[in-house]
Amino acid sequence: MPLYNYVCDDCGPFDEWMSMAEATSACACPSCRTPSERDVAAPHLSLMNGTLRKAQARSEKSASEPRVVKREHLAGCGCSMCNLKKKPPSMRRRWMIGH
Repeated sequence: MPLYNYVCDDCGPFDEWMSMAEATSACACPSCRTPSERDVAAPHLSLMNGTLRKAQARSEKSASEPRVVKREHLAGCGCSMCNLKKKPPSMRRRWMIGH
């Protein structure tokens, strides 16, 4: 059940849990029991800080397809991705090749 905002003319605003079928009908004020009309409420999106909003948007974008990440390497950095070429055999032990 959703939480709806209502406004009483005498007591002011209040919130009430109502089923969606009863959302258009008036609700009794919890203080004075007079029927009150539902107030139009905007979503509270502005209360979310900018960093969290950007992270949530990025997460929604990558939910179906993750972003492709390419890593740039420095020449001679020595990592396992840069050492894909095999080194030539050492020439120090040439006498062991035929044995």
